[in-house]
Amino acid sequence: MIWSAEVFWTYMVDARIATAAGVTIMIAAAAQSAAAVIGFVLALGMRSRIMAVVAAARAYVWLFRGTPPLLLLLLFYFGLPQLGLRLGVLEAGLLCLSLYAGAYMAEIVRAALAAIDRGQVEAARSLGMSRAETMRSILLPQAVRLILPPFGNEFASMMRTTSLLSVISVEELLRATNMIINQNFRPLELYAVAALYYLAMATVWMAAQWALERRFSLGRRNPAT
Repeated sequence: MIWSAEVFWTYMVDARIATAAGVTIMIAAAAQSAAAVIGFVLALGMRSRIMAVVAAARAYVWLFRGTPPLLLLLLFYFGLPQLGLRLGVLEAGLLCLSLYAGAYMAEIVRAALAAIDRGQVEAARSLGMSRAETMRSILLPQAVRLILPPFGNEFASMMRTTSLLSVISVEELLRATNMIINQNFRPLELYAVAALYYLAMATVWMAAQWALERRFSLGRRNPAT
């Protein structure tokens, strides 16, 4: 039999697959949250007046944007023990994904801050606002609206990128799928199930992203007169 609808629908509601999908979402959320923090710090570093800080931030972005995430994952999990630093599979996976995505978030945040009219910063300074106050009250509220669309795309990508962690035996969605395939030898049905789970997660997130973007854009439409 080439295709078994019974096998397909059985595993669509299988607890192991659903649990693994939940693990995928949690890993993606944790890694993307850490990446957002890393990216914000790096973006501030690239805007620093201290050239050494700028150079360090740009070097980080250059390194992690130019290195494949799978290679980073293998380096963290299999390479670091040679230096006496042994990470668990989840620790290595989260560290790799966070550092890798942080480089992309840095460029997103930097571009969003750079897109805001410089005159607003100068006006805030003329009112006696500190750099921290200017960032918190003037720049960040406007930057969030610019950051949300690419951030949403990054998170959707992160949910797919978590599949790389199956290489080091993290039991996320792809790893759980492969383990079941090794038992029943039905790759067509099982990979179709996994694909639909990834698609469903992405669809739910896209709806949430649309709602967030709409909410943050309300302040720009129909301004009070």
